[in-house]
Amino acid sequence: MNEKMQVLPKAKIEKSRMTWLLWLIPIAAALLCAWYVCRDLIFAGPAITIYFQNAEGLQEQTSLLQYRGVKVGTVETLTLTKDRQSVALKAQLDASAANLAREGSIFWIVRPEVKLGAVTGLRTIVLGNYVTVQPGAGARTNEFRGAENAPIAPIRALDIELHSAKLDSLQPESPIFYRGIQVGEVLDCRLSEDAREVVVQARIEEEYAPLVRMNSKFWNAGGISFHLGLFSGAKLSAESAQTLVSGGIDFATPTDAQSAVSNGAVFILNEKPEAGWEKWSPPIPLQLAPKAVTNKASLPNLHTN
Repeated sequence: MNEKMQVLPKAKIEKSRMTWLLWLIPIAAALLCAWYVCRDLIFAGPAITIYFQNAEGLQEQTSLLQYRGVKVGTVETLTLTKDRQSVALKAQLDASAANLAREGSIFWIVRPEVKLGAVTGLRTIVLGNYVTVQPGAGARTNEFRGAENAPIAPIRALDIELHSAKLDSLQPESPIFYRGIQVGEVLDCRLSEDAREVVVQARIEEEYAPLVRMNSKFWNAGGISFHLGLFSGAKLSAESAQTLVSGGIDFATPTDAQSAVSNGAVFILNEKPEAGWEKWSPPIPLQLAPKAVTNKASLPNLHTN
């Protein structure tokens, strides 16, 4: 053996100070996975299913559930039911909105809607159609039957019937006026049982209910009225710009006002007022809710020298 064999150099391994940075990638991935698990299983609210007849305008993973203008959940999936008669909307509620998943909660879809004299759901033009809710107070549940329209909030008011030979331009939400002030609105219009006249269901706001008496007179205030006088000439008038489009009703109570009426009272809806009706002005006490009034004198002086 050759004693003078050349000795080979040994490799020297040194650890770089930057090696630990490579571990940041798997650590970050693990933390991200842990966050998603916590969000979906711990911090998320309950998953619910809402059945609608029509879910037009909603989109999976995009459309929102809102309550009082605040996001409370997201639409996850939209699928047809087995009988293909409705749409099953599966939504994920936020943890802060868990109490909305109770019996008695009413869910409905908010869509833009244009009616004569009114436009609703304008926010959907920017945000898209969304689902909103009227909370219930029953036991917890995860399945709901969605409403096709927004529920009508129960209010204390006077409901009356007006009978007319024809409908003219009246429709639901047409205003009802007393001395030019809106005091109620039309709820519904339909034919009578014998189809000989039109029945208009109307509602007068609670604070104005005392204005309606047994001898009150109602007439159609929609459209344009024309009056030709010998000395005054021709006059065109309308109750308001809204009544030109959606129709309206006006009424007056005689000076010798009779007793107040109760729900279900029936009146004749006249085509136009008779002479003198619009001049009636009986003193009728009202209990009006106080209105907020800003007193400029009470405001602090924000201008400093």
